[in-house]
This record gives sequence, structure tokens and C-alpha cells, in this order.
Amino acid sequence: MNITVLGGLKEIGGNKILVEHKGTRILLDFGMSLSQAGKYYSEFLQPRKCALLTDFFEFGLLPQIKGIYREDYLSHMNMAKEEKEVDGVFITHAHADHAQYIHFLRFDIPVYCTRATEVILRVLEETGSNPLSDLVTACEAFTFYTNKKGRQSRVTRKKTDFVHVRDIEVMEAYQGVKVGSLEVELVPVDHSLPGACGYIVHSDEGNLVYTGDIRFHGSNQELSKEFVKRAKAAEPRWLLSEGTRMESTERDSEEGVKRKIAGFIADSKELVFVEHPIMDLDRVTSIFEAAKENNRHFVVNLKLAYLITELGDLSPFALDEVEILVPRKSWGLIGKEGIDSKLVEQDYSVWERSFINRENCITYRELRRNPAKYVVSMSLWELNQLTDIKPSSDAIWIKSSCEPFCDEMELDEERKRNWLEHFKIKEYFAHASGHASGDEIRAMVKEINPEVLIPIHTEHPELF
Repeated sequence: MNITVLGGLKEIGGNKILVEHKGTRILLDFGMSLSQAGKYYSEFLQPRKCALLTDFFEFGLLPQIKGIYREDYLSHMNMAKEEKEVDGVFITHAHADHAQYIHFLRFDIPVYCTRATEVILRVLEETGSNPLSDLVTACEAFTFYTNKKGRQSRVTRKKTDFVHVRDIEVMEAYQGVKVGSLEVELVPVDHSLPGACGYIVHSDEGNLVYTGDIRFHGSNQELSKEFVKRAKAAEPRWLLSEGTRMESTERDSEEGVKRKIAGFIADSKELVFVEHPIMDLDRVTSIFEAAKENNRHFVVNLKLAYLITELGDLSPFALDEVEILVPRKSWGLIGKEGIDSKLVEQDYSVWERSFINRENCITYRELRRNPAKYVVSMSLWELNQLTDIKPSSDAIWIKSSCEPFCDEMELDEERKRNWLEHFKIKEYFAHASGHASGDEIRAMVKEINPEVLIPIHTEHPELF
């Protein structure tokens, strides 16, 4: 077996691992390198779509290997078409640093993942504005068709003949699939979003274990313990282990986060905002339960409402158990009397429209009237709603997400502080990482006991 780490060495994220065995080639994750991309691009300096492959090759954002990239991109960039040379890509979870660059892969490469991961990828595609959000379906780029006037027109998603649905193979927990000479087994783990997993790759030359991102302190920590047990039983020759917090000895606790949030809410007599990762349903559940303990309603935004709906029975609670905050957008017609509902709907994206007239929808007016009744899910990108809500100076903001780790995030934090200071909102902190501590990683490696250890997703491989 040949293992090539194409991304994720001496960096956190960007995981892309090529595994080759007797003519079979698979990829384990195909994520975006956040640190590498941040060196060259920003919110105001975006990649050029017309030269995505060549530009990304130039800066080492994508590996230059044959037989994996979309033919529409290759053709437009005057690169030779290639035969498919990868038999499948196995995604551990839907975070960008593990899954974002699926966008570039050929349409005929099967993508294997859990059902929750497939749902999240689809929600990201349907609700996102990212130009690289073609994850589950993909419209051919740089393609023309002959219109009714006999002239050339650019293809859009309205031309369904040019939209490809990726071959996404949903795997169940502990299921194995045969891909050429390899058998790949999916093993769930605890991480900071639903559907996370690791993989055990079985071969006649020895077995490979891949942790993906893993922790032992969340609501589903038993999954990670079972992963270690199964990984050990596989007697692996190779272990690809994450080490995001390898230098940290601090053990986090999701239960501890919930208790802190509940305490902050209990001490407040006004509106409570909570900033959290939108896809982290473990954290969302902690906030929901903390609000309930304090006899408050949890208020979610439209994107979170959509995710809960699409996850269905995979969601820890139903949409009817929360309130949905419908913000003013575009013309700001929501809540205005005498306006036709069809005109109001035009303020919102198609995926948002089914939520704006539900019985459990509220607007900023309700938050103004009864601030002590609610705990509101909020993010940096929704700060402009504060000018409608006009919270009192006794309102609080609970930051329940990671600290900034790049200059752009620092600037975002500074802007947020300006908003909070303007409205005299006090900020509190309650967060637990999505990753195991260094001590927990060491204990895991020792227990699994591989012949060869390959540290990835870490800036400190020397600590292994």
C-alpha cells in the first residue's frame, strides 16, 4: 500500500490523502487548506473562476495529480482530458477543510460519506454563496448551448441537461464497502458536527486507520471510544492521526459548556444572544437545553431552521420546538401591513420562503417586546439586525465558538466588538473544542498501537 499525504501535513486541515493498492486508488477527504488559501486570498481578493485549476496549482492549493479533476475545468484551461484514475473519495465530515474541494473532482468519482454529511453538503450548496459550493450537484462551467435564436448562450443551472448529480454513496455505521482491492469500513466518531466518522481501510498488506477529526468530550463521546476499540482490533499497520490540539493538556467538556451557558442566561434579565458554529448541532442542543432550563424560547435563524428540517430524524429536536427569526432583507417587507405575500417572498431566497409564514416565526418586533423571553442564535454575519432589535444595555452576548486564528478573523472580531460596544452589550465566553487534547491523542495512539504513525491535521507533528 502506498500512502501519499497531499494536504494536511504540518497544518490544521486541508486533509487530502491518496491511498494506492494493486491498481486501486482512493482519496480520504479532499478539503480546503485554510491557512494556505489565506496566504493568497481573502474576502476582497477572491480566486478567478476562469483560472481556478491553474491558479490553485500555482499556489499549491490543489495537488497536481492526474485523473481526478472536472473535464469542464480542464478543457477551459487548455489542459488535456484525462481518464478517471481514482475509484472513490471517502469524506469523514462536512467541514470545509475536509470536504470543500469536492467541487473540483470529476462528476463520475463516487463520494462515500454518512447520511448526515450528505445532508449538510447539500444544505451548504443550497444556502451558500461560495463560488465553490457545487458539492452534491454541479453545473458544467464554461459551456455554451445554442439558444432559440440560433445564437450561443452560456449554460446556467436552468439548463438541467448540463447539471450533474454527483454519485454520493451513503454508508451506514460500521458498514464496509469493497472498492477494487480494498475494503473500507466507516466508523462513527464524536466531533463538532453531525455525521463525523473515521475509516478503517482493509488490505492484504495490512490495515490503515484514519481518525478524521475526533474528540472524547462531546455528547457522543461513546462513538469515539468505540472507534478506538475497533481500530485496535484491526491491528493496523498504519495510523493517520489528527493532532489539532497536540500541544494542549486541557480537557474540554460539552456538558461544562452547557452549564456555563445556562448560568449566563440565569443571570440575565434581558435578551441573550449566542454566537456558535451553525453546523455544530451538539452546541445547538446545549444552547437549546440551557434556554429551556431557564424557561426561555430558543430562536434560530433561517439557515439553522433549514438544516434542522433537512436532517429530519437526525436532528436532536424538531423545528416546532423553537422559534424562527425572520430578518428584514432586501426591501424589508416582512411584517408590513397591506403587502401581498408574494411580494414579501421576493425578499428571500427560494429555500427561505417556506419558513417565513410558519406559526413559530417571529421578527425583531417580538424580540423588542419580550426580550427576557428569548435566547437568540446569532453570528457575525447577522450583526446588522441589532439596529432593528435595539437591545437594551443589559443584553448579553455569549461567544460559543473558537478564538480567531488568522488576521481576517481578528478583523471580524474587532468589528463585532465595535457593534457590541455601540449597543453596550457585554460579552461572555463558553466553548469546547471539536478536537481531543494532546493527552487524549497520545492515549488513543498508544491504545491502537500501529506499526507506523502518520501525524496529520496538526502544526506540531514533532510532539507525536
